[in-house]
Amino acid sequence: MSQSPTHPPDYDELADALRDADFDLSPAEVHGMITGAVSVPQARVPGSLFFGRNAVTATPEVESFLRLVAALQADVLARLQGADFEFQPLLPGADAELSEQVEALAAWARGYLLGLAASGAADPKRLRGEVGEFLLDLNRISEAEMDDDEPVEQQEREIADIVEYLRAGAQLVYDELRG
Repeated sequence: MSQSPTHPPDYDELADALRDADFDLSPAEVHGMITGAVSVPQARVPGSLFFGRNAVTATPEVESFLRLVAALQADVLARLQGADFEFQPLLPGADAELSEQVEALAAWARGYLLGLAASGAADPKRLRGEVGEFLLDLNRISEAEMDDDEPVEQQEREIADIVEYLRAGAQLVYDELRG
């Protein structure tokens, strides 16, 4: 069933679209890229974020992916603009393996930094204060790996803390750059 442009895809739907379009990206990374890009006033349109200025063969799978990305972009923008602090990184569900959750957090952080960079705003040295600190932290989060020595419960709490930090940090960057 194809997703309506007014309803954003969930993690699994986006994963299916990426696989069908033969893209080697994770849903978390795509969501991070979109979130980073829309945080910059001169945000790039969805297709150019993923394909640059290169022509792309418009297969039905690519077109479907781009429709989902457009819906995701509209959703992210609405959530970041909203007063209810509803923004949430798109990550696998709590039933996913811990290693998959950690990998998705790292991918989301990488994607977010890529989205900002594609829009010309990712240099933490130029963005000062809390925004610059958040971007430096994202560099570290983008390299996150499982720690087999920590108890699972502790790692689950740490993941929840990082997700909350990503939510607040993405909102902070959006508010700062969009002023």
